[in-house]
Amino acid sequence: MEIVPIFAPYLYVVKYPDDFTLVWNDEINLYFDEDQIGDMDEFDRLFSLWSNPLYLENFFNSNEEYLNAPYWQKYNTSPENLSKLTSKKALDFEKEILKKQSQPNELFQPLHNDNSRLINISEGKAKYNWLRIYAVKIDENRFLIVGGAIKLTFKMDAHKSTQDELKKIAYIKNILIENNIIDGDSFDDALYEINL
Repeated sequence: MEIVPIFAPYLYVVKYPDDFTLVWNDEINLYFDEDQIGDMDEFDRLFSLWSNPLYLENFFNSNEEYLNAPYWQKYNTSPENLSKLTSKKALDFEKEILKKQSQPNELFQPLHNDNSRLINISEGKAKYNWLRIYAVKIDENRFLIVGGAIKLTFKMDAHKSTQDELKKIAYIKNILIENNIIDGDSFDDALYEINL
């Protein structure tokens, strides 16, 4: 695994190897060229998936039972419609991130709604409708993106895709703590030495 700067010194992202099955697996690999698997960081991988109509239609078709929840009733919940809407929202989300790239504190909020603020080495989320980017806060206005998902359920542990994101967040957070990365200075010191 690597840490890649995307908008240094504010935003960094994890690039997972091709054998990290929470990210690269038979279901997801279908939507990428062989040379992209394991060579794409999470930011690029997520927005590639969220702009891929085939992936999105398959995702919503295979999760149709979740689309009966009250939240989804305000949308035309056909998989085809949600696919188009998600692609548009992904583009808008990416523009929002680009616009606020030097102020990620304005993008990210605590992962859990019962927390009122983000502290160093805590879990965060940026959200745009049902799209989520998950990150670990390194320091003031510095975040490490570890993943993202289309959030279908109110609780993250109620759907496999967000359960997997919880595992990735915990995994990366534990590695940071094990390597004594507790703030921006220790992150900078370890940035090119850390072995995730």
